[in-house]
Amino acid sequence: MAEISVLDPLLPSQVVHQLPLPSWIENLAVRSNGQVLATISTAPEVLLVDPTDHSKTAIVHRFSDVSGMAGIIETTPDKFYVAGGNFDLSNMANQTGSYKLWEVDMTNFDNEGKAVVTMVMELDKIGFPNGMELLSRSEQLILAADCEAGAVFKIDLVKKTHEAVIQVDEMKNPENPFIPIAINGIAIYQDYLYWTNTSKALFCRVKIHEDGKAAGEVEILYQGLIGDDFCFDRNGNAWITQNPLNTVTVAKASTGLVTVAGKIDRLEIAGATACQFDRRSGNEHMLYVVTSGGLAGPVNGKDVEGGKISVIDTSLFKV
Repeated sequence: MAEISVLDPLLPSQVVHQLPLPSWIENLAVRSNGQVLATISTAPEVLLVDPTDHSKTAIVHRFSDVSGMAGIIETTPDKFYVAGGNFDLSNMANQTGSYKLWEVDMTNFDNEGKAVVTMVMELDKIGFPNGMELLSRSEQLILAADCEAGAVFKIDLVKKTHEAVIQVDEMKNPENPFIPIAINGIAIYQDYLYWTNTSKALFCRVKIHEDGKAAGEVEILYQGLIGDDFCFDRNGNAWITQNPLNTVTVAKASTGLVTVAGKIDRLEIAGATACQFDRRSGNEHMLYVVTSGGLAGPVNGKDVEGGKISVIDTSLFKV
């Protein structure tokens, strides 16, 4: 089991925007201008929040025929792809086969105040798409984690096809999981695909080929780490949200785990679901964290709040 140290003092967070109860923010992407696009699981919406101008907060789009949104990824400047389907958070019941993929083109959003949204394909082979990652910008290929089947799918945005490329035991649910969410967050860093497996409490990686298929054996980096989505900083440290623990923990590039923000008995980043760094020059150390407000596991057994976007200044963290 992984030993996790705790940073003292913890990094403080500041609320950028909060939704009313009950709201679950599942994932986010940061535009090149620093604006945050957040996917809502409790509503079929993508939300835009400008950390420097709250008057620009807006619902980018409300999707039809689905109950909520999941992963989001940018492939070319200001072109995002988002998955959505039917999932009941009250009982963690997922409607397999209900998910679709849309393109959200933000190219002219700043001038026209609206995005061009196009349904790309039905993700009928994927039971529950969660984390997403860019595989090839030139070939327009992305990867999506299927947290129900325990697999990684390659989605070809040109051919409008999707197929499983990696499906290993370290991505699957155990028998009788405490929560039926297996592989969750995914990220590619230096030719390796990294992932969290929430139900097995694993953080793993495998070297991959350019086509997304495995090029080696799976490495279990940490056991006992209940992770959700995550991202890497410029130094190769992985910043991992721990939804049930209401924390953010860093898997250091050297070695070792350290919890840097949040506490299990506090609402500060209750139900942290995903994180991404700011992209503006000089602000790359600012980490945006989105939360579910503790809806899946109330803080101290009783306290919940609306999902929110918070920001953490990570410059105070020294490896």
